[in-house]
Amino acid sequence: MRVRGAVTTGTPDESRADLHARSTGALASALVGRQSEVLPEYGELVRASESAWERAQAEPEAGVPTWTLYVVDPAEVEFFQGDAVRRHVRLRYRRDGGTQWARELLWP
Repeated sequence: MRVRGAVTTGTPDESRADLHARSTGALASALVGRQSEVLPEYGELVRASESAWERAQAEPEAGVPTWTLYVVDPAEVEFFQGDAVRRHVRLRYRRDGGTQWARELLWP
């Protein structure tokens, strides 16, 4: 699936609500933080993850200031359905100026 449209960031309150609507694992992962930083050794991740899981379970409403909700106002949405001989079905829905959507079948 592919979605195209304008993107805005949610407010801090919306971001917090989004995080807390997710699983304990999502909160634990967010509490670990450090996404895409270099990890010196795997054991460090194990220790940080275990600590974050304990905190997430003890404090399910814990805040994570780096969690950001991104909101997409879709202008176009495309769905792909593959088949074994690569004769994919592609459907695209485009906004027709306002609230109406045009449905189009696309060549693979």
